[in-house]
Amino acid sequence: MEYSLDEASKEIGKRVIVSIRIVTPDKDDEYTGFWGVIDSVHADGLLVKVEGGSEDEFDMIPPDLEFLQPAKNKFYQFNDNEIIENVDYEVYWSAADDPKYL
Repeated sequence: MEYSLDEASKEIGKRVIVSIRIVTPDKDDEYTGFWGVIDSVHADGLLVKVEGGSEDEFDMIPPDLEFLQPAKNKFYQFNDNEIIENVDYEVYWSAADDPKYL
């Protein structure tokens, strides 16, 4: 599905939880992420007003609605044990210094 601002704008106000797995050779995977509410949409992605998990006030989800997977749980427990409820979407990413590790 091609990204369109009209389709993306339907997601404004939805809560997302973003989990990022950091892959480093010869080390255990690390996990980080954030959660928040989609605040606005732009040609370069969806702007999320961060509610927790990050010191940033806003973060961006790339312009691909396929990243937004419907939430499977009624609540989520984040790294610092904070409970997040009313999540509409889960987003999962992996990051590595070299793509061959993904």
